[in-house]
Amino acid sequence: MKHRKPDTIKKAAPHGSRGKKKEGSPFADRLSSMTGFWKESWVKVLREPKGPDLIAGLTVAAVAMPLNLALAVASGLPPAAGLFAGAIGGLVAACFGGAPLQVTGPAAALSLMVLGLAKEFGVVGVAAACLIIGVIQLALSLFGAGKLGKYVPESVLAGFTTGVGLKLLDGQIPELLGFPEIFDYQTMDLAMMMHRPQWLHHVSWIATVSGLLVAFFIVALSKYKRVPAAAIAIVVVTFVSVYVNWDVQRVRDIGELPSKFPPFSTPVIADEKWLDLLIKTLPIALLAALESLLSAQAVDRMRNVKDGHEPNLELFGQGLANLAVGFFGGLPVTGVVVRSGVNVQSGGRTRLSAGLHGFLLAAAALTLSSTIGLIPQAALAGLLCVIGFRLIEFKTFIDLFRKEKIEASAFVAAMVGTVSGHLMMGLVGGMLLHGVHRLVHRKENLDKERIALAKQGGARAILGKERALARVTHHAEAKPAHAQWLGHIRRNAVRPPTSYVHPNATVIGHVVMGDHVHVAADTSVRADEGAPFFIGSNSNIQDGVVLHALKDKYVRVAGEEWAIYVGKNVSIAHDALVHGPSYIGDDTFIGFKAVVHDSVVGAHCYVGIGAVVVGVEVPDGRFVPHGTIVDSADAVDRLPPVGEHHREFNEDVVEVNRGLAVAYAAADGQKEKQEREDLEAVRSLEARPWEDRWLPSTYKERF
Repeated sequence: MKHRKPDTIKKAAPHGSRGKKKEGSPFADRLSSMTGFWKESWVKVLREPKGPDLIAGLTVAAVAMPLNLALAVASGLPPAAGLFAGAIGGLVAACFGGAPLQVTGPAAALSLMVLGLAKEFGVVGVAAACLIIGVIQLALSLFGAGKLGKYVPESVLAGFTTGVGLKLLDGQIPELLGFPEIFDYQTMDLAMMMHRPQWLHHVSWIATVSGLLVAFFIVALSKYKRVPAAAIAIVVVTFVSVYVNWDVQRVRDIGELPSKFPPFSTPVIADEKWLDLLIKTLPIALLAALESLLSAQAVDRMRNVKDGHEPNLELFGQGLANLAVGFFGGLPVTGVVVRSGVNVQSGGRTRLSAGLHGFLLAAAALTLSSTIGLIPQAALAGLLCVIGFRLIEFKTFIDLFRKEKIEASAFVAAMVGTVSGHLMMGLVGGMLLHGVHRLVHRKENLDKERIALAKQGGARAILGKERALARVTHHAEAKPAHAQWLGHIRRNAVRPPTSYVHPNATVIGHVVMGDHVHVAADTSVRADEGAPFFIGSNSNIQDGVVLHALKDKYVRVAGEEWAIYVGKNVSIAHDALVHGPSYIGDDTFIGFKAVVHDSVVGAHCYVGIGAVVVGVEVPDGRFVPHGTIVDSADAVDRLPPVGEHHREFNEDVVEVNRGLAVAYAAADGQKEKQEREDLEAVRSLEARPWEDRWLPSTYKERF
């Protein structure tokens, strides 16, 4: 889980309405929202500085050009189709789309289906398919289907992209090995011939080196997000291959690269083929729309904004882009998350950067066609192999298999359908399995929806009764009706006689303690801003520990709201900080100088010395190594299980502090008793006349 602070979410006004509610038909309201967002985004273009957008546009163009070439080749089309599709589609979508920082172009996820269209209907058929896709996307936009993208399950989408990645590798690995055209090998064919590897004699080792060099460059430079690794790799390999005069197949061998735009024309196919083309284009149109919407959501996450795009306007822009591409003989385009991510990471601020990317691609196609034709085909195959590997999401499948077996089956159905060529059957099967999963787990889904709504109101987590075993109900008091700080401060701690709070400790506000709690010296337990706190039985808060919380932020445990909830048998070691809203499960150890904030730490966990746990939910029985920062779901997944010696250590600490609490209480009791006796002695002296104190005492028997 990515770290998100649990801020209260306010309902935003629709784009363009400026908070004023407009009455009318849903269609009119939708058009008004789309128009308002489009105007605001162009006003931002005029107001923002142009420098960051220019740099971002140049960087994205350098990344997109080799990708567009490679994807056109993988789709069975001339390389020029990819260049002009990226240029025209990218420019039109940037001007009219609803995701200003989204970059549009050919997509790897569609290349397999476009290849099937190209084989059956030819280049003209692909251009006609672009027109069909454009019309469908415009219709989806006007009917308000943009919000439907969020309902596609992750399992089906991940299975589809994994299938595309596997199919891409199946077709491109032979290209990487540089086989002559007379050998139409697939990767499966090579695997079947491993026992008689005569095919190795047909491998072009120069082509293989070209592709592997490109793949190496891209992987090695992947951590430098603003560096156009693909463009640099293609340029270097092309220069070396030309300078050394390598005998390899080049882009110009596939088809001519024109130095002018293709003419504007309407694609014409036989009347009897239109229905077949429509049926086979429909899933491509839906997937293109879905990928654009998901990419736009990913861009919003990168920018850390909630309402960064208008989904219906984005579908409208994508529809116009595909219409324009179809009239110029290109291939289908979508919003693409990789290029869009480069745009964001390179500092793009407005739709100007995405539009500039399209303009630069057009300029490159018109002025550098002869140079582009020198690129080795194997170099593009190396690029596509890297893309194929990145599309494979086996980690997602493993996570689904561990937690949700039916969703894992949906993943497999979508993947197998994509790889085998039965795409629609795979996607429909995956969606049906997802529906079965939701039906079986409908109660859990309702609970998740309730939790999501509660988190919008400020809850950090909603936990059931099973997480509240340390709750001492007979010490509980009703939560304050209003989170007023003065009211918090006036509240007194609620603690049984068996708990012990050191005189040098500070306990402020509504703090509920269980039996045998030990709060050591120099400790600050401040339920003043955020309240109340709960500290379970046998837990110990050691010297220098600070417990504090935020106003109106809480965890809900068994229906009750607590700013900080500490379970039973918990040890919070010296100088640690627990800042709410937070939950610490039973039998957990929080190490010296550790920090836990805005988090849920499960039972039987061990948080090491100086570790930082922020904005996450740590499952039961996990070990947070010393000095580790855990602030994301990925970091949580990497945490090892807690060891038996960790459990024993916490048990020893709990037992020691129980003894200390008893000893301190006994010592304080003796001290109080002695003080009472001294006070009574003084009072008895004050009751007698002053001079009597100085009279010599004598025994009566002497007289």
